[in-house]
Amino acid sequence: MASLIDELIASPNTDEKMREFYIKQRDRINREKAMLPSWCSVLGIEYTSDLEDDMYDIQRAAEQKPICDKCTYSLETCKDCDGAKMAHTNKYLNCEKYETWYAEHLRKSRIKSFAIKSGIGRRFIGKTFDNFNVTNKTQKAYDACKAFADSYKEGATSKGLKLFGSYGCGKTHLVSAIIHKLGENFFESAFINVPELFMEIKQSFGDEEKNAYHLVNRAKKASLLILDDLGAEKPSEWVREQLYVIINRRYEDMLPTIVTTNCTTAELVERLGERTVSRLIEMTDTYKIMADDYRLKKV
Repeated sequence: MASLIDELIASPNTDEKMREFYIKQRDRINREKAMLPSWCSVLGIEYTSDLEDDMYDIQRAAEQKPICDKCTYSLETCKDCDGAKMAHTNKYLNCEKYETWYAEHLRKSRIKSFAIKSGIGRRFIGKTFDNFNVTNKTQKAYDACKAFADSYKEGATSKGLKLFGSYGCGKTHLVSAIIHKLGENFFESAFINVPELFMEIKQSFGDEEKNAYHLVNRAKKASLLILDDLGAEKPSEWVREQLYVIINRRYEDMLPTIVTTNCTTAELVERLGERTVSRLIEMTDTYKIMADDYRLKKV
């Protein structure tokens, strides 16, 4: 920068007014260079001429450091501190609180992104293992879901889960917790509400613009598929056949599948067919949740 200004000052093409301006700029830069050793001293770093390229970052860091030394922000509030945000981009300033907060912020954002991508509803985005109500009636299902999530390896063949229980017992909360745990490790999953899937498949019948192929194909190929509320209704034969195609493909490819249902095995057979349910039984371990409907407890 200084050599360029010197060239502009010496150039015969520079008019006097601009020459005067460049001289002032050069003098200001020289004054700032003279301050660089003292700024380095404030920051506790050894001055070398190489640091002149970072002079303004060092200046801002030196001006901010006395303020940071008297920091009153907590880990929860440091996100509101301009100095902490500056430290995040200025290598001569450090804020451990903000870096800790920022790392956790990125982690939560990543998990939320994976949860949204899975297709689970907004109501369940924040449902995790940490905020699940573990009781004697839910302990076994909770332990099984957590063990599944902790040991899950994308691409590896593994047995899935079938969570059986009445409405509001926590089945969808548990599968949401699995989705969140997998998101921490950058693993994707596909959450599909079965009644909605059936409706979309049914509406696509005979309509080329609403082809159900992409829906069925996504369900067949997902690394982890979660079928929520299976058996809530008895579908038509054609829709039931599409479900069989999904289950059979995953059965043959040994892809893990998680199912939540309010139905007994006999009810599932009556609504979905024996060959579909037979495969699901072999593909999953069943856990019955006896908890009461948490929604009705709020009434």
